[in-house]
Amino acid sequence: MKLTSHLMASTGTSILLYPFLGMDAGFFWASSILVDADHYLDYLYRNGLKDFGVKRMFIFHRILSEGAAGAPNFLGLNVMHTLEFLLAVGALAALTGYASVWAAFWGMVFHIALDLIWLSRRAILTKRALSIIEYAIRWNLMKRRGWDPERPYVSAIESTLNE
Repeated sequence: MKLTSHLMASTGTSILLYPFLGMDAGFFWASSILVDADHYLDYLYRNGLKDFGVKRMFIFHRILSEGAAGAPNFLGLNVMHTLEFLLAVGALAALTGYASVWAAFWGMVFHIALDLIWLSRRAILTKRALSIIEYAIRWNLMKRRGWDPERPYVSAIESTLNE
């Protein structure tokens, strides 16, 4: 899902939640947007820290989304979108009991739910691993089948850095 779509959905939902959450609606909003920071981290990792351009990060992910996502050897991982990360934030919310941390947790859940709907509508729901463990297992299975799961990323980086 595009950043502008997330911004609109998160802003509207946060406004609706404000009468119930008060200022904690801001934590809902911020977390539902900032959870996508892992896309930038993914871009940095994939390019070997050679390029820090945010604009090129968006190009990189557009190329992956439009082309590679349908390839049989493609598997995406966004660390902050995983069950493990959600469980860690949920545990922090439960341990602290802070309403702001709970609001941030639910903002992340909201964001991920929107992503899953978007991926499902594009018929590529299974192209994003929802767990780090799932990712490791599926990545290794692809390699055993003779597929190169790194290739879509290499191609996308090459195309991005050549633009």
